[in-house]
Amino acid sequence: MKATGAKKQTLFLTGVNATVRALGLLLRVILSRFLGAEIMGISELAQSVHMLAITPLTSGMPMAISRMTARARETDKQKPLLAGIWLVRAASAMLIPVLLLFSPLLAHWMGDTRVLPSLWFSAPCILVLGYSAALNGYCYGMEWSKIPALSELIEQVSRLLFTLMLLVMLERLTAPWLAAVPVAATMVAEVIGLAFVLHAVRIPLYDTASAARWRSSIFRLAAPATVTRLVQTLLRSLTAILIPLKLQQSGLSAAESTARLGMFNGMVMPILMLPCVFTSALSMVAMPRIAKAEETPAELKRLILLCFASCVPMGLLCAGVVYASAPLLANRVYRLAELAELFRFSAPLTLLLALGHLTGGITASLGQQKRSMYGALAVSLLTMTLTCRLTVQPGLRLYGVILAQAAGEVLHIGWNLGVLFLWRHERRSLQAR
Repeated sequence: MKATGAKKQTLFLTGVNATVRALGLLLRVILSRFLGAEIMGISELAQSVHMLAITPLTSGMPMAISRMTARARETDKQKPLLAGIWLVRAASAMLIPVLLLFSPLLAHWMGDTRVLPSLWFSAPCILVLGYSAALNGYCYGMEWSKIPALSELIEQVSRLLFTLMLLVMLERLTAPWLAAVPVAATMVAEVIGLAFVLHAVRIPLYDTASAARWRSSIFRLAAPATVTRLVQTLLRSLTAILIPLKLQQSGLSAAESTARLGMFNGMVMPILMLPCVFTSALSMVAMPRIAKAEETPAELKRLILLCFASCVPMGLLCAGVVYASAPLLANRVYRLAELAELFRFSAPLTLLLALGHLTGGITASLGQQKRSMYGALAVSLLTMTLTCRLTVQPGLRLYGVILAQAAGEVLHIGWNLGVLFLWRHERRSLQAR
């Protein structure tokens, strides 16, 4: 596909992602007003486990299938998808029963048994999102970016509508079940989004045995990114559990600590992730092209520089928007005045998150997931340690969480850039021989 096609795809995906994020933000605002910060905190605790449960099938799988589809012969384009579907089925058969069985124990470990209904609704999402991840990876590898984009839009609209409908119909539910409403609505919306992709792609998925020899390649390519995301998600989940505990040690009550977690993860972080609307689209469009350009150094360099030249201005713009609109977001959107200073303080984090997302996508497109994994795991562990050390201080609290996140993103970006320079040096050495 020509560069103009890539630009159009990126702009289209950016527009769809922006709409999806806007709908997600609208939903969070509605939930924060309807449920309150404490129930939002319960929902965030469950969300951390939900993300951990779906990570094995949604992190490395799409990138592996996209890369292998882009580089495969025309007659073999569907083989990575069929191999991925087989892996999804095998993994889901193990993960879903494990999550259902250990949900009560997980709720006990998290220190709030009110998350249990939310955990139950998370289990079916493993299979549904696994299928979606495999199909999305295939679509991006084929450069059919509109299909997964429209699927995500349909899913988000359905999620918003079902959440509102359930909240209105079931407003007398107790706190544990109210916190589970967004998860239940998400489960239904994911099924609808998957149905759209299956209808659009129209590929028979039953003959997975014909792609048996591709399974090991998909697994090897997906494993490093999966392990990285799995450990990162595990550490984030553990951090989500530790933050309220550390806030209590700093002098806050248990209810106030849970509310503060809901404020940061449920209200501040979605705003800080604004640049990822663009970088996500940029990465998914650029990844297959970067994979194809590995043997053409000039074209590869042009693509990578173009990615950075697009990402940095967008990240800076979003950081400025977050800083300038902090009072509006705090007072008018969330109706919590104390959020204004948090938004101002955390505004620079938007640029760092954008660059971290982009550099991770570039290293993955070049097949450097294993090297990237080592740095990502070390950085995640350091970030969690810093979070615990800083959050417990009465003068910092949530500001300590932001500082720890910023330090972690700087190290993450630096490591990924180092991986890219090392890969480039090795390629030059091989070509010189």
